[in-house]
Amino acid sequence: METLEAKAVVPEVIKAGSNLPAKIETAKSGEPETAKKGASELSAASFSTYYTWRGSGTVVLNCGHPNIRSSSRVVASISEYNTDPNQNRFIGNAPMLVYNVAPYNGGVMIRLNVGFSSALNVRVDVVVDP
Repeated sequence: METLEAKAVVPEVIKAGSNLPAKIETAKSGEPETAKKGASELSAASFSTYYTWRGSGTVVLNCGHPNIRSSSRVVASISEYNTDPNQNRFIGNAPMLVYNVAPYNGGVMIRLNVGFSSALNVRVDVVVDP
């Protein structure tokens, strides 16, 4: 009687959909703002800042900041702006979504989507509790 060996069959990895490599772009840093005293849930070292990007579609923005650690709590929001990211933000016809936020030592990766057919000016605000 012949003995058959079981062989593991490894399926071929298909590079499609969410398995495709992420498109990562670097965002420009804005001016940091220190958190106000009295924020009971945030540490005194908490801060907010923003990053700008021009584009559309789903991307992962690499937002560098030396005070962000992999253990930091980071919250992100997104808005469109016209010519000055400090003064004229607005809600336009393009839906904008923040999907994922992943801090690392030296920055944060933010996956977002700008649902428009052409590039728009985008401001991403972050609140960080290091």
